[in-house]
Amino acid sequence: MRQAFALALAALALPSTPAIAQVSTPRQLLGHVMGEDRYVPSYSDMVRYWRVLEQQSNRIRLIDIGATTEGRRQIVAVVSSPANLAKLEEYRRISERLGRATGIDEATARSMAAGGKAVVWVDGGLHASEVEAQTALIQQVFDLVSSDDPEATRIRDNVVTLFAPDNPDGMELVANWYMRIKDPAKREPDLGSLPKLYHPYVGHDNNRDFYMAEMPETQNITRVLYREWRPQIILNQHQTGPAGTVLFIPPFRDPFNYHYEPLVITSLEEVGSTIASRLVSENKGGGTTRGGAHYDTWYNGNLRTSAYFHNAVGILIEIIGKPVPEQIPFVPERQIAKNDQPLPIRPQLWSMRQSIDYSLSINRGLLNYAAANREKLLFNIWRMGANGIEKGQRDSWTVTPDRIEAAHAASAATGAKPVRTRTTGTSEIGTGFYEKVLLDPAARDARAYIIPPDQRDFPTAVHFLNALMKLGVEVERADAPFIANGQQWPAGSYVVRTAQAYRAHVVDMFEPQHYPNNFQYPGGPPIPPADASGYTPAFQMGVRFERVLDALDAPTKAVSGPLAVDPGRITGNGRAGWLVSHSANNVFVLSNRLAKAGLAQSWIKAPTSVAGGVAEPGALWIPFSPAAVTLVAQATHELGLSAEAVQAAPTGERIALRRPRIAMVDLYGGLHPTGWLRWILDQYEFPYTIVYPQRLDRGALKRDFDVLIVPDAAIPNDRSSGEGGMFRGRFDNAQPNPASIPAQYRSWLGSISADKTLPQLRQFVEQGGSILGMGSSSAGLISGLGLPVADALTEEKAGKRQPIPRTDFYVPGALVTATTDRTQPLAYGLPEKVDLFFDSSPVFRALEPASVGVPARFAGTNLLHSGWGWHQERLDGAAAVLDVPSGRGHVFLFGPEIALRAQTQGAFKLLFNALYYGAASAPGARP
Repeated sequence: MRQAFALALAALALPSTPAIAQVSTPRQLLGHVMGEDRYVPSYSDMVRYWRVLEQQSNRIRLIDIGATTEGRRQIVAVVSSPANLAKLEEYRRISERLGRATGIDEATARSMAAGGKAVVWVDGGLHASEVEAQTALIQQVFDLVSSDDPEATRIRDNVVTLFAPDNPDGMELVANWYMRIKDPAKREPDLGSLPKLYHPYVGHDNNRDFYMAEMPETQNITRVLYREWRPQIILNQHQTGPAGTVLFIPPFRDPFNYHYEPLVITSLEEVGSTIASRLVSENKGGGTTRGGAHYDTWYNGNLRTSAYFHNAVGILIEIIGKPVPEQIPFVPERQIAKNDQPLPIRPQLWSMRQSIDYSLSINRGLLNYAAANREKLLFNIWRMGANGIEKGQRDSWTVTPDRIEAAHAASAATGAKPVRTRTTGTSEIGTGFYEKVLLDPAARDARAYIIPPDQRDFPTAVHFLNALMKLGVEVERADAPFIANGQQWPAGSYVVRTAQAYRAHVVDMFEPQHYPNNFQYPGGPPIPPADASGYTPAFQMGVRFERVLDALDAPTKAVSGPLAVDPGRITGNGRAGWLVSHSANNVFVLSNRLAKAGLAQSWIKAPTSVAGGVAEPGALWIPFSPAAVTLVAQATHELGLSAEAVQAAPTGERIALRRPRIAMVDLYGGLHPTGWLRWILDQYEFPYTIVYPQRLDRGALKRDFDVLIVPDAAIPNDRSSGEGGMFRGRFDNAQPNPASIPAQYRSWLGSISADKTLPQLRQFVEQGGSILGMGSSSAGLISGLGLPVADALTEEKAGKRQPIPRTDFYVPGALVTATTDRTQPLAYGLPEKVDLFFDSSPVFRALEPASVGVPARFAGTNLLHSGWGWHQERLDGAAAVLDVPSGRGHVFLFGPEIALRAQTQGAFKLLFNALYYGAASAPGARP
């Protein structure tokens, strides 16, 4: 890819065709005005039009940044002056070097900034049903390429603009779906009837993939943003604006994340205010900022928010605009002018064309700012990177809400009375507590993190390291043993130093997020975060690491990604078979390959002595066969697994495994949890079948399947209606008239119902099938199947059990630690403690504890590991996961998220174990 990118840039340096005074308008080539009623352009339309512009003008060049999930080429349009495009590689290199900051002093940085061009990323189409953004992108490119007014000329002379469609596959799907109806008058008013997710796997959650970069499109984008170009501003265009307004514009409400540079926030406010002023100066009302919407700058996983952890200004635009004009509703509170909405707009019928006019103003305002502040933007991205490097080389502290609470507590412990300030209502305490608490040497930020190779699941640790490198983080590997924190670390250990430009991102990936208590008023309801309050990937993935607070002198060399998994080993010389530890997720790839080949395998149920140690319960036993020799050898080389060749088969009790026949529920319109589960199962080579409610309603499920996955939000209930949490996984797509959609999608219609579907699920379990009920769907299974399980988060009020109100318990998208029972098959291979993603999730109390297994429970009152946990102590004693025998089968209930966004990899074994154990425990399961 780097070679291809270099060749593309080399081509741009060749003499270009002269600029043509007139270039084709979108209407001339595509036959439509951008924003006209009942028209949505496709990705193919966009690229076809841009290719014509590239032939007609020397102000635009196209770059291929990689393949999409479905194999399309993802194209970026680079727009600047002909002179700048002729020197594009030079300007890219200046931007990249200043963004990386390494080895550049202030004088050099100022000189480079003076000779560089601002680089701005402008995108659209990430959420493909938000069609205004992708339509506006076509018009924005035409405007900047074709216009010769002084502002456009100034922008082209001083700025290199990268116009990027984020989700080509989804854009193609959505446009083709909408435009399938030939008569425009009969086309839908919106895109509510789309049959499936508009990203092949993750739909709307493609904007939650920006610290893991699992999806190909995310990898393409992050490579450009954080390794190859490092733009100073990132404009991320979305829909829709808050009710009663036209659009949301930054600045954002609090809280902002404590890990990134303060210059990020001041620059963000400066750019956002410039855009807002531009709109007001053109009498374009209806904009709102800050508290006018729920957006914030806390979470690291969005395209826009990831910019903050990489020293760039991330601008979010959320604007209205549908293919058919929509009514701006009358929301009385939106008619009062104030700081957050200086120019209200009257209720009226609003067309997409009007929104595109706004988008052109936004684009011009932002790019004009970049042109006027070219040197400042380039210098500031260096300054923030240099600050990160400098902080990583000395003692530094991050002040978080828990440290402030500790300072107040330390003062109170002395009996000192705080002094209330007159103007802000805050309290003064002795300045000595600043040194004592906030500058406590034990609370220093890490200067480095060590990831040793002796992990329970080293391949997953390598996956984590690759995620860091995809986001531009510098990683080193020790080629000899070294001493740190008073102990020796082996060669092969990885080191991630914080003395690098993207220090904020490094720290955010390793350390807990300390979200502040945030309520509407004291004692009132909580104000939800815009996304997760705690998400630390190192915790979610179960990576063991060592913080180093002092300078680290280690024999390391920089590595480049992607890292391959280190090969495992085959030890012992026995000929009976092999024992393979259950601790690595990759053991399930081996199991799936063995099962596909029809080879025997089983789990041992008791600890078994092997050379050099003890195999834990769940270790995989593979009897010798010539075919198994090949697969075990491949697994050690490709998957990083180690195997012990033993002289005799284990004598203890074993669970014989079979290839599970897996069905997974989806609904018309697409469930995001199902999409992520499809991605996970594909990566680990599990075969599965997607089933819809109509298939469930027909029954005879046990004939075709052993295990049924019912993902979060698949069964309608109170928790999936929005009260449970923000990650319920499904938008309310309409159930269209069957006659209005192609025949291939009609069998997808329907929903899981108490009268038709649940009796079939009950029969499936009674006949020996196993059901995995995940997240909010577990509540529907408990009631619908009559399971002896109660909600553990209720209290007695007015003579009946009622949910605990949010004022008394609230854990919104945070990581909480569960204790596992590793004697139970669902917990095989897990450590004693595992972090689960909790978003107002269900947790359980077994009413017949003697017959119900509890593979994971919450034990203790200090369970929060990252995020916000108001009255987290109420989780103490509750079950996170249950194994409920029912009929001849099982119902496995998972309350907190164990597969959210493919990030909770430390908990994947709960899912994988359930799939194999559910099939293995079925009547008639063969060895």
